[in-house]
Amino acid sequence: MKVHFKGTRGSIPTAYSSTEINNKIVGALLAARGKDLRSEGQIKEFVDKKLPFHIGYGWGGNTPCVHVETGSEDFLIFDGGSGIRSLGQEIVKGGAKNSTLHIFISHLHYDHIQGIPFFTPAYDPSNKIVFHGGHKDLEKNLKGQMKTPFFPIDMDTFNADVSFEIHKPGETIDLCNSLITIIEQDHPGTSYGYRVDSKGKSMVYSTDAEHNNAAHSKEYPFINFIKGSDLLIFDAPYTHSQSIGNREHWGHSSNIMGVELAARGEVGTLAIFHHDPGSSDQDLEEFQAHTKKFLQTSRTAIKQTQPGIPGAPSSRKFPTEIISAYDGLTIDL
Repeated sequence: MKVHFKGTRGSIPTAYSSTEINNKIVGALLAARGKDLRSEGQIKEFVDKKLPFHIGYGWGGNTPCVHVETGSEDFLIFDGGSGIRSLGQEIVKGGAKNSTLHIFISHLHYDHIQGIPFFTPAYDPSNKIVFHGGHKDLEKNLKGQMKTPFFPIDMDTFNADVSFEIHKPGETIDLCNSLITIIEQDHPGTSYGYRVDSKGKSMVYSTDAEHNNAAHSKEYPFINFIKGSDLLIFDAPYTHSQSIGNREHWGHSSNIMGVELAARGEVGTLAIFHHDPGSSDQDLEEFQAHTKKFLQTSRTAIKQTQPGIPGAPSSRKFPTEIISAYDGLTIDL
């Protein structure tokens, strides 16, 4: 299973300003002073291995879209934010024809559907597009965003065979060489998370979900949903203080809650997702470092409070890795 992140921002697409690009260039040149960088290979190695990620690269600004490869000829896609535009361009460039593309929608807020009108494979009459979701009015609303006065052309302009399938929480869908399970999540208007199990590997796509006090209960359903997954894509644009402060009830979660739930669910890799559009690349790098530090600190705390011999192995073995997802990232499970 390969997981491709095409859009990882939340709320609204963001673009780098000319000043931000200039700052990256200046930062890279300052870091390169005194280095032996005469060949292209030396320069590439320096950028890849020596520069901080926020200078050499960046998180990007597309809103949510994740493509999951399972070995099936059909395409498995989660959400249709602005990131689906670049995915569509890649699919067309790759020469795909007569394809079936399954698009699972988490919810109908604009940042998760705004890229659908720009999804090039939808205009190819040889393709079949199947939209999946838990909202009863999925078809009405996806078509509605392309009606006057919101968009110049309507969904009838799509030449592909377009259909819609509504699923209920707890339902398991068998497609793309996978079993896909759906869970209802706490978010204004309701959102849905998806778990994909395929050939011994598993990933969970859980964006736009708030985990309140119920998350601390012993029988929290989300824990069973993510249990033992190799990858958890987790909505965490906020710090802990923000999530219980003035942004409480906004329908999102924090990095700290992500670590806690991933630990209880025995998750392999925790991927922080749905980044705040107001966060710079440097902000996101610091946010990732803070999240990793919290995990390490919590492991130490558990080790020290265990009864018995001091220094006994910590029971907190999970998550084994924390990453901050960025546009263009591919994870091979």
